[in-house]
Amino acid sequence: MTTIMRKEWLPTDMRKVLHVGPCNTPGGMAKVMEILSQNPPEGWQAENHQSHIDSNPLHGILFHRNAFKKFKLMMKREMKPDIVHVHTASDWSWRRKSHYISLCNQLNIPCIVHIHSGNFVNWLGKKNSKRCKHFRHITSGEKCNIIVLNNGWKSQLEPLIGNCYVINNPIDPKICFNEKISRKKRQILFLGRNDKTKGHALALKVFRDLRNSKYPDLEMYMSGKKSKNSNGIISNPWFSEKEKLRLLQESSVILMPSTYEGQSLVMLEALNCGLPCIISDKITDLPDSVIIAKHENLIDWNQKITNVLENRYNGKSLNQSVRKHHIKNINQQWKLVYDDLSL
Repeated sequence: MTTIMRKEWLPTDMRKVLHVGPCNTPGGMAKVMEILSQNPPEGWQAENHQSHIDSNPLHGILFHRNAFKKFKLMMKREMKPDIVHVHTASDWSWRRKSHYISLCNQLNIPCIVHIHSGNFVNWLGKKNSKRCKHFRHITSGEKCNIIVLNNGWKSQLEPLIGNCYVINNPIDPKICFNEKISRKKRQILFLGRNDKTKGHALALKVFRDLRNSKYPDLEMYMSGKKSKNSNGIISNPWFSEKEKLRLLQESSVILMPSTYEGQSLVMLEALNCGLPCIISDKITDLPDSVIIAKHENLIDWNQKITNVLENRYNGKSLNQSVRKHHIKNINQQWKLVYDDLSL
């Protein structure tokens, strides 16, 4: 994934949207930025502006300051974007992005606040909390639209922050279903960054239990951990896009025991590849095609995984269940929002 930081936009009559966020870091938000910027709606061109870097706190602060200075210079040029599309999570992610949104309001530049975090409601707190008041103040501009990922988050966030629009996450068109690839019978997949809310500990427990009690040949590919290959576990801090596609197309099942998810891109990619997905009941507004397991209930996860390993699933049906997330369909919604804001 590359960050595009051009001094000038391409010479064209097409309108311009600038995506602001962590475009060079692992995770779903950066991947969504990549998909949207590489596949803009008809009549639009898109660029990315990197606002954050994974590093030590001091380096991160210095990078943010420098990135914001560059952004301010871009906004003063004649070829500035028609819309700034800000991608944010909660906590420090929001604090950094609030500076960008405030500047857009000051300069009367249309702005989209795209909330990705599944923990945003908990982080905001009650309606009269300082965080809620600050969020409403920052996003009160006439040309500022708030986008959330599904109707579940809309129903929870609107009472706190005001009017929200729903646009689902898109699936990368390169992540595709391939009926010709045979799935391995005993291969579990876990894809997530190194964060305790992703549920690595439970995935490891249930894997070891199943390997010791039922399936001695069981393997699990896991991201978010140090590189190693022992006792059936093949782990890496992150898998390349090519490796990820291979794993999605050949694995038996993917596990998602997360505590929070905005709208899991990994889940959508897995279903698009026809891969059965077992996901925590803590996650809201899920497709009917996923298998839901009780959060942190080892017995329930054990049973659900066993059932998948012992039965065949219709991959084509899983693929069809997420058609609305294909980029062609998602872009029709973004085009309406962009066109309306840029009037």
